[in-house]
Amino acid sequence: MFGWRTKKGAALSTTLTKKKYRYACVYLQNNDGSVYSRFMSDFYGRLIELCGSIDFHKSNARIVNVDAVSKKFLIVKCKLEYVDNVLLSMYFTNYPIIILPISGTIKQLKKRIQEFLVYGDFLTDS
Repeated sequence: MFGWRTKKGAALSTTLTKKKYRYACVYLQNNDGSVYSRFMSDFYGRLIELCGSIDFHKSNARIVNVDAVSKKFLIVKCKLEYVDNVLLSMYFTNYPIIILPISGTIKQLKKRIQEFLVYGDFLTDS
């Protein structure tokens, strides 16, 4: 039966919950290929230092490639429970970045990026 497991004749209920993820967007102010790769290696290194290798793998922190978003923006997907550790590890990398608000969907994050670009007159083009 779906949603039920039996253990030695007793039926146990299992909850089927969807794993919740959050998407964080980072604006890389100096965006070239080397900065991108160095930021990613430093970010993953800081995340492992901050929470350990077991929690690093549990956080499931991944980089999401979205075609509609400029290459100056980096979108990081992680589990909801570990979003604080991911944000701290981004902050502790010594790169000139701006962390945009977190969202539960990529669609909402795209809207926030567009709003950021409209009011982002202070950004320097590199």
